[in-house]
Amino acid sequence: MSNNRKHHKIFPTLIQVSDIEGAKTLNERLCEGIYQLMKIEPNTKPDGWACDLYTTIMSSRNILTTPPFDSLTDIIFDEVVKYARKLKLDIDNYPPRINECWVNVYGKGHAQDVHHHKNSVISGIYYPKAPDGCGVVMFHSPLADNMLEPPITEKDPVNLSIFPLRPIPGRMVLFRSWLKHSVQISTISEDR
Repeated sequence: MSNNRKHHKIFPTLIQVSDIEGAKTLNERLCEGIYQLMKIEPNTKPDGWACDLYTTIMSSRNILTTPPFDSLTDIIFDEVVKYARKLKLDIDNYPPRINECWVNVYGKGHAQDVHHHKNSVISGIYYPKAPDGCGVVMFHSPLADNMLEPPITEKDPVNLSIFPLRPIPGRMVLFRSWLKHSVQISTISEDR
């Protein structure tokens, strides 16, 4: 009787979570810039979105070219390079570029349905403001739609179908763009 047994963790889903140094001053400037932007840039929320959050997703404005948002560009690139190298992506021959960037402001009762970002390789979130009780980002297993979920004895990253990640000010989260994610309903009056 042989006892040669191996377990392989295949097709891992890598999420990079980085707490950005010196974020307090940056976050103050970004929050001020976001509230100024909300005064001059209309909400471009697509018709199909279920909640009334403020977003610039459909705006023609390239926010990373204007202060104070331009101060994020180098930070984003540095983090994307680290993440891409960890994934073994060939960024020396195919350097990353930012296709788009937008602002989402979630208030009380706001959430985001499950979605992913088509026509991109890496997506990310940066939190200049994330008070306790604001909506948590939920990452959804790519296998969840394709299988039954049997009872489990203990939750761990190998068997979870949804992975919650609490937002923290100054935190950047990077993930592959095919990874479905959503935002839980915010239960507080303060903006995220």
